[in-house]
Amino acid sequence: MTTTPIRSAESLRRLLAPRSVAVVGVSAEATSFGARTIANLRGFAGDVFAVNPKYAGGELHGYPCVGSIDDLPVAIDSVVLCMPRPGVLPSLEMAAARGVGGLTIYASGFGETDLPERAVEEEALRLRARALGVPLLGVNCLGFVNHVTRVGATFMPDYYKMTAPAGGVGVVSQSGALGYALMQAAERGFAMCHMATAGNSTDLDICDLAAFQLAMPECRSIALAVEGLRDGRRLIELGEMARAAGKPIVVLKLGRGETGARAAMSHTGSMAGATAAWSAAFRRAGMLEVEDFDALLETAGFMAKAPPPRARGVGIATPSGGAGILAADHAEYQGLALPQPAPATEAVLRSAIPDFGSPRNPCDLTAQVATNPAMFDACMNAMLADPQYAVVVMPVVYHNPATTPLRMAAMAPLAAAAGKPICIAWIPESLEGAGPVAVDASGSLSLFRSMRRLMKAIALWLQWHDGQPTAGAITDQARAAAAGLPPGDITLMEAEAKQAFAAAGLPAMPDARAATAAAAVAAADRLGYPVVLKLDSPDVAHKTEVGGVALNLADAAATTAAFAAIMDGARRHAPTARVDGVLVQRMAARGPELILGARQDPQFGTTLLVGLGGVQAELWKDVALDIAPVSAARAEAMLRSLKSFPLLDGFRGAAKVDLAALAEAIACFSAFAAAIGPRLEEMEINPLVCLPDGPVALDGLMRLNA
Repeated sequence: MTTTPIRSAESLRRLLAPRSVAVVGVSAEATSFGARTIANLRGFAGDVFAVNPKYAGGELHGYPCVGSIDDLPVAIDSVVLCMPRPGVLPSLEMAAARGVGGLTIYASGFGETDLPERAVEEEALRLRARALGVPLLGVNCLGFVNHVTRVGATFMPDYYKMTAPAGGVGVVSQSGALGYALMQAAERGFAMCHMATAGNSTDLDICDLAAFQLAMPECRSIALAVEGLRDGRRLIELGEMARAAGKPIVVLKLGRGETGARAAMSHTGSMAGATAAWSAAFRRAGMLEVEDFDALLETAGFMAKAPPPRARGVGIATPSGGAGILAADHAEYQGLALPQPAPATEAVLRSAIPDFGSPRNPCDLTAQVATNPAMFDACMNAMLADPQYAVVVMPVVYHNPATTPLRMAAMAPLAAAAGKPICIAWIPESLEGAGPVAVDASGSLSLFRSMRRLMKAIALWLQWHDGQPTAGAITDQARAAAAGLPPGDITLMEAEAKQAFAAAGLPAMPDARAATAAAAVAAADRLGYPVVLKLDSPDVAHKTEVGGVALNLADAAATTAAFAAIMDGARRHAPTARVDGVLVQRMAARGPELILGARQDPQFGTTLLVGLGGVQAELWKDVALDIAPVSAARAEAMLRSLKSFPLLDGFRGAAKVDLAALAEAIACFSAFAAAIGPRLEEMEINPLVCLPDGPVALDGLMRLNA
């Protein structure tokens, strides 16, 4: 499957940054979608036309009105269709004939319904728009807002009340209501540049829209709310564009649970996909995933304001000792460093803070700061100047409408002069007013209404500026091994699977087939004791469940007895299974066991799984996912993300595994999986045992499509 390239920003300029706009289907009723849309254009300096045959030749809502799209001036940039579904395709034809730059389509009732013929109708609309070269926003969308040029191409009312300066954050959402909910932050002074809603993504999807915003000079970060995509691999391309532009994308995946995923499908007609695969794709794309809607704009706003960090530590300064403890708890939970002040910093703090405060980190300034602004400035400047601190966190515990805005306004130039951000943790239940507004309006202060979200945002900020390991590549050996796989719809059990892994360059434990007890003994004599016997059956994937594995067999007698026991277990527990005998292999030394897995995801292609392996793999579910192929550096990052990583790193005096060799083996496995491509249904090594001289595959399985 070939991924459709992301549209260029220039190809979407006329639609999303128009110089002229026409609204089709405007009625005289002020609450209608068309009337609301045209009202939202009152701050736009370009040409605006209404389209309604009833008022043709006159004015409607203060704008010139024509009878149809055919009567519009040639080459109108952006047309908004406020009409039911049946009129959309004819309007597209007329708009293309007039040289229109793009259409925004509110109409619903297409592929998001359960009616197959509506999905066919939507696909026909998409193909026709592509053939005509007219980009479509929607269908089933809420429109867009270009806050730079004051284009409110949306039916949500009162856009003109959003007076915040343009800039900062771009918003892209499949859900129109959620997109506009974020956009309303501009009412309180939050700087935003653009908001676009994809709806069904008939033509343009969230990747096209976000790429357009990345090209806007005013945009410094993007808040992205995604339900699903037809081709999730476009996320990787978008992530590369964001990294090249130096503009982070903060992303929230909607539809993570089973019920939510079904709702997402019915909402936009897009596949929601597996949650773990989405998270893996976001990581590969370098996007910063948040877990809840409240975190999306807070984090994106912080990323838009904060300069690159010059240190790793977090400094906490607050007039409340309890708030300092709260902040420290959440910082430690996120793994953030809380270094104690440098001697010079501590000297300033100690001289300024009363003896019932604390000149440490967290720094308890005490309530005395309310009566001594000079003391506050001295302490904040000292914390900001400390080279250990990348950011200073200031919990606000009391909102005084008279003094709090002044305090916020006084902090902003301190942060700007230091070139470091100050994060405000807004703790009061007095949520609105001049205090929060002053923070939002500042270019160097960032507002959070949750300490947990604040510290998570700082962790993501550091992560973004750390960069990410490069992606992997498919090697010639992996391609050759994939080409050598047998044709057809086939399952390769342990012996054949390990041979395929070995051909790809993976270390695999050699074995021998034995159809009889005597043959098993002969093989054991040849390989060397102690040995392992495993049931050899194409119908039994989990051998331990039928008593099909015997370990640490020290001699011929033990081998003979084990063979008989395995055959008996197969007859009792899997009476219909085909049994070819046993596999004999030398008993491996003990070491940590991992599972490596790969499968095809319908949206992201070949996905890779690494986790704690052996018979307990399904119990603990300690796994990391990525998109194949991965580099050795990415493989090592996956290993370090596991909760069980200490087992690989010399836990309680155990020998450390060869991490470099293990990462290379994982990269090799991923390259092989990616080389197989769509033919791969799934493949697995379990366990991959980690020995002092390197990892070795003890068991394997592959399922291939024709």
